[in-house]
Amino acid sequence: GGTAAFSFKGPRDHSLPQSVVAVITDMGPGIADVAAVWEGHAHDNGRIPLGITGAKRMVDVLTIHSPATGGTVVTLEMYLPRTAPRLTPADLNLRTQELIGRKPKTPLQELEKQNSEMLATLQELRDNQIELKHADERKNQFLAMLAHELRNPLGTMSMNLEILRLYPALSPEKSARCHDSMTRQAQQMSKLIEDMIDVSRISQGKVELRRSPVEMNALVTAAVEMCSAALKERNHTVLLHRHDSDIWITADETRLKQVISNIVHNAARYSSKDGHINIHITTPGSAVEIAVADDGIGISHDMLRQIFEMFVQGESASVHSPGGLGIGLTLVKRIVEMHRGTVTASSDGIGKGSQFVVSLPLAVV
Repeated sequence: GGTAAFSFKGPRDHSLPQSVVAVITDMGPGIADVAAVWEGHAHDNGRIPLGITGAKRMVDVLTIHSPATGGTVVTLEMYLPRTAPRLTPADLNLRTQELIGRKPKTPLQELEKQNSEMLATLQELRDNQIELKHADERKNQFLAMLAHELRNPLGTMSMNLEILRLYPALSPEKSARCHDSMTRQAQQMSKLIEDMIDVSRISQGKVELRRSPVEMNALVTAAVEMCSAALKERNHTVLLHRHDSDIWITADETRLKQVISNIVHNAARYSSKDGHINIHITTPGSAVEIAVADDGIGISHDMLRQIFEMFVQGESASVHSPGGLGIGLTLVKRIVEMHRGTVTASSDGIGKGSQFVVSLPLAVV
């Protein structure tokens, strides 16, 4: 006789994996030399216990305990993929009921099911292989862009430093222009480096939000003002449609300003000069939505599916406005998700503009 007990481990610390645990207990004679069985040594009869050796390869954790009083306790643990959604007690209860309600399958049905699962797994592996190949290509493109984006401001700064060295008696006006140029280039490099650090820290879960009550009309207005230089440079017309009343949410004000300004900067970069950008603040249901629409180059259907992925840039970015590494929208998505919100992108196609909508939960009154 014996028992098999199954349990689920879902640590609150999301850096630790979820797992399914099975504890099998029998009331047999026990194992005299657990260490020998564990190492796969031959028994006195010359037989090697391959079952335990094979089981060790198939699970993430395996322990064997054989008390002096007899019997054996075997514990098996299998980790769920880190990409799997976190399961709640309600999820577990629902899945348990589904398992209980299943009708027993014939051996042929079970074989067909396993074959179907194997084919699905094979297809998933193929899809992952293609995605890894694309990710590697994007990484190489990113390194090339990074070298380009750092080389240009460094070249400008070196040139201005050389001018100041060769012409120490330069007029105050020309000297000031050199200093202003170097300051702009240094700020551009600083922004690139800060974005890379932000993405790295957020990806590793090292960023904590500093939440406080935030009024969204004021926040969006301040975020647009942060983009004034870029908008003025390209002579864009920005229409901000504020909500009629104050809208309060609980959020990290600095991070949300970063979200809105990144989206507005993106609209400016991918729009021709004298373009138009419309920003609407609305409150559908229990959320606030900030929609940023432009009449720029638009986004192709294929690009829409990956626009928020790391290192992805529109094909015409360098033509319309230099600068950027394709990580701004990745930051936007991750910061919004940290606020339990969503961000979506839409476009009717190339040359037909685009729209980004950020949705955030309203503060509970």
